[in-house]
Amino acid sequence: MPKTFNRILLLLWVIPAVLLSARPATASRAAQQAPPDFYAVAEAPAVTLYRKDYPGGTPDYVLMVNLAHHAAVQLLTGQTPAPSQDADAPFTPQPLDNFWAEFQNDDEDAFCVIGGPFFPDEPINERLGLKSNGILRRPGATAAEMVTPLAMLEVWDESARISPYTETAFQQSAAPLVVVGLSPQAERQPQDFTSRSLLGVQDRDGDGTFETLLVFVSKTTRQSDAVEVLRSFGAQEILLLADGEAAQINCQGLPYVFSEGQLPVALGVAAGFIADYESALVRHTEWPIAAEGESVKVEIVMRNNGSQIWQPGEVYLANLRNDWGAGSRLEIGAAVAPGEMVSFSFLSQPFKRPGVYTSQWTIQRNGQNISARPIVVNAVILPQELASRKQELEAQVREWARQKLENIEELILNWIESQVRRGFDRICPSAALLPTLTLLTGWVNSRLSRSKKGKRR
Repeated sequence: MPKTFNRILLLLWVIPAVLLSARPATASRAAQQAPPDFYAVAEAPAVTLYRKDYPGGTPDYVLMVNLAHHAAVQLLTGQTPAPSQDADAPFTPQPLDNFWAEFQNDDEDAFCVIGGPFFPDEPINERLGLKSNGILRRPGATAAEMVTPLAMLEVWDESARISPYTETAFQQSAAPLVVVGLSPQAERQPQDFTSRSLLGVQDRDGDGTFETLLVFVSKTTRQSDAVEVLRSFGAQEILLLADGEAAQINCQGLPYVFSEGQLPVALGVAAGFIADYESALVRHTEWPIAAEGESVKVEIVMRNNGSQIWQPGEVYLANLRNDWGAGSRLEIGAAVAPGEMVSFSFLSQPFKRPGVYTSQWTIQRNGQNISARPIVVNAVILPQELASRKQELEAQVREWARQKLENIEELILNWIESQVRRGFDRICPSAALLPTLTLLTGWVNSRLSRSKKGKRR
């Protein structure tokens, strides 16, 4: 009885608060990008909650999370034994209010908590894999257990990705946060009006990286309508996160979509920040490949991720290590407004010997770094004996980069070593080339040894 009375008191306080907060917030750069009839009801740096009202119906909510501006997503769970002790242990369900209270206490930038992944009466729940900070929190489903199509959200510091789930992809993912939900192909009573929450990702600037996470939550909606709303916000890939009593969202302490249902897991979203001067790497030539005696072409594309305009002569690309003949700095040709991109390119000097060569760059303003980390270019220079395999290695490196693998240099060296060890008769038909290949094998082994020592450090 006391619990029911407390919930009634909470509702008496919450309903007026939500109605008062349902007025449009002050117009902002982010708010102007929402579809018609959606307006901002809560906002903090890099995060905005939008609402759309329906006559005689319940509102839709969409949370826009800009990961490029340092908004963060983390996994929240009910009490359970330490993950290292028992990753199969079930999480203890609790109200979303509790998740919010704990999240707010732990993170001063806490903005929202969202219920899920969870689907009432769905046996697959305990096999919806979860990883947090690289630690396995719940094992993923095996191929035999996948009775319905699954999808996987991976979140890094400044980007996210949604892709079809496979057991191998889940196990091998190096993303700090991995959340498995249902694929939109897994139709959950698609024509029923019920509570639902979905996730989407968007590449807003077309740089090939999904820097925007979108969260849809509604008390009554059809699956197709929810997908359509996310598409209108620009979502390019979508994942079903929760439905029924699990589809809940609480932002800044206000339960915009809530129920009495308790949840084993939730996602916490923290606000980010926008610096005056900051750069973000859009793309760059990370692993150019050439044969000895050749040059490599390097392109580095940066985005003005701050709030101030970059002026020529004031902001530039500076070399930190090995300029490969390009000079100590490369200038911008015109002013770069916030959100705009600028491209730098150069042709290196020829490389006389095979090896892996590293060059490092950064964006500076008047001698001060405004890049979060150095921009590293690793040129792979093949011996002439392997020059014909250049395209094969390029394709392999692109695939490794797509998977965001962290040991690409080691994989490249292993690939080169495997080509050498395939047989001197095929690679080296002349005994005169034997010393070259002997030296190459020694060089590869030396680089592998250094790479492994560096990892141990």
